[in-house]
Amino acid sequence: MTTNLSRRSWLQRSAMAAAILPVSRWYQPDQYTSKSASPFPAGIIRLNSNENAYGPSEAAREAVMDSLNEANRYPRHFMASLREEIARRENLTPEHILLTAGSTELLGLVGLTYGLQGGEVVACHPTFDFMLAYAERLGCNWARTPLTSTYQYDLNGLDKACGSNTKLIFVCNPNNPTGIEIPTAELQSFCETQSKKYPVYVDEAYIELSPNGRASSMASLVDSNPNIIVGRTFSKVHGLAGLRIGYAIANPVTIELLANFHIGRGMTISSASANAAIACLKDAEFEAYSRRKIIEGREMVCKAFDKWGVEYMPSAANFVFFRNDKFSMDPVEAMEKEDILIRSYDYWPGWTRVSIGTTEEMEAFISAAQKYV
Repeated sequence: MTTNLSRRSWLQRSAMAAAILPVSRWYQPDQYTSKSASPFPAGIIRLNSNENAYGPSEAAREAVMDSLNEANRYPRHFMASLREEIARRENLTPEHILLTAGSTELLGLVGLTYGLQGGEVVACHPTFDFMLAYAERLGCNWARTPLTSTYQYDLNGLDKACGSNTKLIFVCNPNNPTGIEIPTAELQSFCETQSKKYPVYVDEAYIELSPNGRASSMASLVDSNPNIIVGRTFSKVHGLAGLRIGYAIANPVTIELLANFHIGRGMTISSASANAAIACLKDAEFEAYSRRKIIEGREMVCKAFDKWGVEYMPSAANFVFFRNDKFSMDPVEAMEKEDILIRSYDYWPGWTRVSIGTTEEMEAFISAAQKYV
């Protein structure tokens, strides 16, 4: 878990990665949004970024306003309170929690911490590749393992891909863009076995939306195991994507390692973000409502696809990934004509992802999509 890199080496490689990333194809705007997505004209339905159309809650909005009374102060108090709330929720201590500006900052931090060591990061492909692309630009190789024939995360394949150069194993559960969840017992066994030899990072951005919710999390493993890191976000079920708040759950030894590479030592989130997140954790009613409505919207889309004979992957997230072949034209282009934004992937032709919005938005999507089936 330690690295022998000098501070000069770290700064040089970080600067190089920062210089490269803006021109990298991984970070071009149209990699994540439709070409017509910005600015958004009135009436556009945005189902392309896996945002929560129901959030933020009223309690979170009020918390943001309340935090402005202390906007002249650094956010240490809010951050400490948030770490305590997360720790209480996970039956851990605040020392097990590292706050970041969204889970993307955490992914970049993990990519920096382990990518600077060279060697390989092992992960399936396709998956959410922000951290993997960043690690590559720091000189670390991404050892890609394909998904199974049924689009599952191939844990056996990951095991076979690991070796003496492996610095980190990355798992996204539920996976993005497929939405497929790894069975909890299988993933737990995999993490316990592999973490004896390698650090394992589990991205749980969508875990609250899976059938068993946080009961499927690997967070219970971290207290006794410094080689397991769990990443979470407030962007999905809590609807705080614009406030950029995420966190790592890990053994205190590992949290300290990550913190040593964290520019600002945890001071990258605002009082407003932290206070809103605290309010979210205390608002069980809204969390349950948000989860229920997203699942209802997901089921609406799947029911329509079943009726039309459209193949799709069984999703445990706030999106559905579906095959294009039943449509008379490319679904992304077709929906743009209907003022609805969805997204496709250059590396996975023939498939499209639609995020779950409000009931009314999903009704509009289904009505529009039916014209092209």
